[in-house]
Amino acid sequence: MRILVVKFSGLRGALATTAAFRSLKERHPAAAVTFVTSPGSEAGLAGCPVVNEIISLDAHASGWEAWAFLNGLRRQRFEVAVALGGDSLSRRLVAWSGAGKRACAGRPPIGLYPWFHQVVTGSVVDPHEASRDHAVLSAVLGLGQEVPGLWYAASRMEEHGLLVEPRRYAVLHPGASRAEQVFEIDKWAKVGRELVASRQVDRIVVSAGTSSTERIMAEALCGLIGPFAQPTRGGLGVPQLAKLISEARLFLGADSPILQLAAAVNTPVVGVFGPSDYIRARPWGVLHRIVRVDTTAYEGELAEDYRRRMDRALARITADQVIRAAEEVLQLSAP
Repeated sequence: MRILVVKFSGLRGALATTAAFRSLKERHPAAAVTFVTSPGSEAGLAGCPVVNEIISLDAHASGWEAWAFLNGLRRQRFEVAVALGGDSLSRRLVAWSGAGKRACAGRPPIGLYPWFHQVVTGSVVDPHEASRDHAVLSAVLGLGQEVPGLWYAASRMEEHGLLVEPRRYAVLHPGASRAEQVFEIDKWAKVGRELVASRQVDRIVVSAGTSSTERIMAEALCGLIGPFAQPTRGGLGVPQLAKLISEARLFLGADSPILQLAAAVNTPVVGVFGPSDYIRARPWGVLHRIVRVDTTAYEGELAEDYRRRMDRALARITADQVIRAAEEVLQLSAP
């Protein structure tokens, strides 16, 4: 069975889809998926079961570029095509793909409605992105009801080159998806020092993305933690990070795609969530604890007051809360 799946998302969104692909592999072992996604998301699906082709396309591609791309898809004669994204381009590519069965998540514009054989709507038991993607593909392809964990191919991991002993270190990723999600560096430093002092880990590896801001923050954090900390200096790609995190005793971080990568390689996670949708983006399918702020709006609260309160919300989380969560996870995951 040749299947086209279109979902324009970042790395986190691509990783979330792997739960459904694990179920698809069990239900349809001979299925072959072509996955269309945004540039930069490919690493989340490399080596994933049933995904034999990953194609990147800018979601804001020009009409001519999108039309040429669509013609290429039509020539592949897919049996099934599914639009997991709710954006216009995802739905148009699937609607006009020429696939034998065409489906989409959510209701498409009235002009596209006749092009679809199945429209998947309704709420899911768990609003997590992995659960929602699984529910859509299950409705279309008859997958099981249980949503498995995320998946990252061990065969696609690459050596990271850091001198650390497996299972004797924790990875701390202080960067976040948005600036308001960045936990204070002095609090992370206290967490790191306490973990080393507890002797449950010997070293804290502070990872960072490629931006200069993240690299500088990681270097400063290592200085605050002390000689038992070392930075990755932003030099690791997703395959190297996956290997590093998979061999760690614990991953700590804010709301970011790297937190989902930790879940995908089955490393216990402590996540610090400020004003974001933690239910949709929390670690999936892995031992974890979340330290978060309550984002519920007060009755009668003005939108401006709510935004101002959320801007200060992360500051209410203490380092001690994160330390207690980390200690609990380490105890539960002890060999």
